[in-house]
Amino acid sequence: MLFSIIYSVDVPEDLDIDKYAPPQADELWDMTEDGRTEYAYLEGDWTNGSHKKWCAILDRDQFDKFVRTCGLSADSTETMGSIGALGCGFWAPAISFDAHHSDCIANAYVTPLPEVRKQDLTESDWHRLRDAMLAVYS
Repeated sequence: MLFSIIYSVDVPEDLDIDKYAPPQADELWDMTEDGRTEYAYLEGDWTNGSHKKWCAILDRDQFDKFVRTCGLSADSTETMGSIGALGCGFWAPAISFDAHHSDCIANAYVTPLPEVRKQDLTESDWHRLRDAMLAVYS
């Protein structure tokens, strides 16, 4: 199984955002955004905070290390999917993974990519895959 991931991090201005970079950020990941936080409306230190977003396709070992290192767990809340996930075309269904850090906001949208695929994945195929991901990573 491969995993297409869109991972974003926001921190207040006094924190080094690279502390929350994914493992092997320079080798495995493409940085797609680097700038001011999307959460400036939180005021205070967040006003001048930092934001970064990375994308990657990882194998199972790399994905497990990413989830463990970044402190992420799968969330059962339905998403509207990922736009522009690597290997997925314009849109793909996704599972939200959240980090529960007190000093940053970090989230990954993950689309599992089975290596052996049916011609077309049905909605029930997606739900089985999603349920399996939640069972392992929640």
